[in-house]
Amino acid sequence: MAKESKASDLRSSILIEALKSHRKADNPIPPEILGHIPYFEEVFKEKEFWPVLVELAGSDGIAHIELKKFKQGETIIELGKFDQMIYWVIKGNTQVITKMGKQPKIIHTSKKGECIGELGVIKGLQRTAHVVAGKEGAELIEVDWAITDKDPELGKYFFHLLCLHLADKLDKSYARQIQIFARAIKVINERTASLIQQNKELLNLLRKNNISYTDKVKIDQDQALSIAISNIKETLSLLVDKENQGDLHKLGLT
Repeated sequence: MAKESKASDLRSSILIEALKSHRKADNPIPPEILGHIPYFEEVFKEKEFWPVLVELAGSDGIAHIELKKFKQGETIIELGKFDQMIYWVIKGNTQVITKMGKQPKIIHTSKKGECIGELGVIKGLQRTAHVVAGKEGAELIEVDWAITDKDPELGKYFFHLLCLHLADKLDKSYARQIQIFARAIKVINERTASLIQQNKELLNLLRKNNISYTDKVKIDQDQALSIAISNIKETLSLLVDKENQGDLHKLGLT
């Protein structure tokens, strides 16, 4: 363990020396703020390295890591724009908005600890969605991904951090899809059972009154399932549209 610790300290010392010429930030943030980023302490274990990170900057003196505050509805990421900023939400939340047809639609709410904007930077593409501060505003740590160009070893650290966050997103997305699927199955079963029961009651009523019926009138289980699914889709669509319009109105975007 002692050998590993010494090797780690040596690597840190070498990296700190290699980054010496890039410590040009005019107004670096307090290094302890970096601890608000999930997994940061796990990846950057040597805390004596944190003050170096917040001082890294380009030739203009603007730090590669900044703390940004946005009021409700203020733009954080602009649709169609090309940049290399990745954000971590440390307070409040953000709304990810894209257009479906001609209407803006909130497709995700990013909360505390979540990373946003990383896919566009990794792919090197223009932004595919608009991101604004939520109704309580948002406080974010902004990382200019140019920081990874300062040194290959430093780049490995940051890509490791990003991989941990992407893995988290995949886990949460999978769990959410399972929950949605389970709820949908439950609703479908309830609606189907209700329609089948109504069908039985109708058939019993027809028999009691000696009224004949044909197969065209009879509703079987497949038909009941189809009707239930159709009703569910329509109801969910209306609820989602209503919720989306309400959120957009709160953000002042409608």
